[in-house]
Amino acid sequence: MAIMHARFEVSDVVGGDGSSSGGSSPASVSGPSDSDGSSCSSSSAADELFPDARELPSTSASVPVLAGVGFHPISPTSLSVLSDIDVHMQRMARLLPAFASPAAAPRAQALGRWLAGFDVGWVLEMDAGGGGGGGRLPRREVGRRVRVWAQALSTMDRVFRLRHREARNPANEAAAAQLAALGELASASAGAMLRLATAVAALGASPSALLAALDVYVPVSEAYPGLARMFSWSTAAADAALAALVDAARRCVRGLPASIRSHYPWRMPQGGEVHPCVGFWMGYFRCMLRNRVSLYLVLAGGDGGETATTPALAPGGEGGLVADLISRLEAVLEEKSGELAFPGLRQVFMLNNTHAIVRRAVRSDLAMFLPPGWARAREERMEGYVKSYLDASWAPVVSRLAAAATKPAAVSVLRRRRDPLAAFNSALENACSAQRCWKVPSPVLRRGLRRTVSEHVVPAYRRCLEAAETPAAARTVEELERQLSELFEG
Repeated sequence: MAIMHARFEVSDVVGGDGSSSGGSSPASVSGPSDSDGSSCSSSSAADELFPDARELPSTSASVPVLAGVGFHPISPTSLSVLSDIDVHMQRMARLLPAFASPAAAPRAQALGRWLAGFDVGWVLEMDAGGGGGGGRLPRREVGRRVRVWAQALSTMDRVFRLRHREARNPANEAAAAQLAALGELASASAGAMLRLATAVAALGASPSALLAALDVYVPVSEAYPGLARMFSWSTAAADAALAALVDAARRCVRGLPASIRSHYPWRMPQGGEVHPCVGFWMGYFRCMLRNRVSLYLVLAGGDGGETATTPALAPGGEGGLVADLISRLEAVLEEKSGELAFPGLRQVFMLNNTHAIVRRAVRSDLAMFLPPGWARAREERMEGYVKSYLDASWAPVVSRLAAAATKPAAVSVLRRRRDPLAAFNSALENACSAQRCWKVPSPVLRRGLRRTVSEHVVPAYRRCLEAAETPAAARTVEELERQLSELFEG
């Protein structure tokens, strides 16, 4: 049977509400939404939405913690202070005597004041080995701390470079002493800041830990080699931290398929709407791609080739990492949809979720990492869901009309007095009463599905009215169309 209006073009999917602007990001786990939300800006997005607690979205549930980290609240103005180079230059001038030889003030106290000016004094409370002692950090705090730390390291690097240029001229004994003190302050600062990198590398494998590792890798790889050349340091400590971050990130990437399957409370929405995990995971994949250089090094194994256990970032063959992870998400959705027993609800659920996945992919930079034909394959899959939905939900209803339209040569008086549409009306009411409560969040998808149902049911009903001796009280075609237009309101 031909399925009218059952094709879902990319243009419809991209602009589910008639628009084509916007981007995808981790959506709130508080409920299903077909909107994309704001763009991903840091690993805090995943930390806020994906604590490694089994019960979500409860805010009171206990969350795993990272031992060895003590923290103080971040002041509201901290980010603006970080960019004030002049203020940091003045602070440096006051604190440098503590790093001269002989020291004019306690060095540890001066280092604490220096780091506190960047709002990262808490790194001194972290264990140098990444664990043990100190305070505790809930995992959902990692992203916010990494963001502040990365901004601080970038600003600190600029301050050291600027002061280093100034201290070299004129070249005399006083300048040499200034450079020596500056080198001591830079060395102490770099060592303290590296503690966060070590702590992040020591985190257990999780989606939020992957984002944190990628976010930390870039600042360390950019700042530390330049500082090492400037002050003639060894890069051994930074190199070890970078290697540990890569190893940690690889563990996290290998664990993503298991996270997709088991680290989310797979409570199925009973209206067939978009599962909250779709918004989260599609946004998470975007966040993951934010640091593509870091991710490439993780996947390339450091030598430009794929690792044995993770696919390449760029699509090739069956697709790269992004296509693989989305396919795993789709597979779990398909598997879990079997819990929806009402005829047709499983297909509506998969139609909603496939539409949401495609929409978020083609409207974002994820599209660059998907193989050719990826979206078209999902369109065809959606057409199949529509056909299966009609077969499961409406073919049994329409089949009642065939019996009502027959005109046997001889029937009893009782049979002639009985409403020939009774079976159809009963099946229709059962289907409509249930499907009025189902949800199709996308306006475009909802209109198309209603139209498809109407074109499947109404012509058969009209033919039945024309062929059978129906009672005068039978519903009109217009009334049937109006009833079908109320489907999927939720």
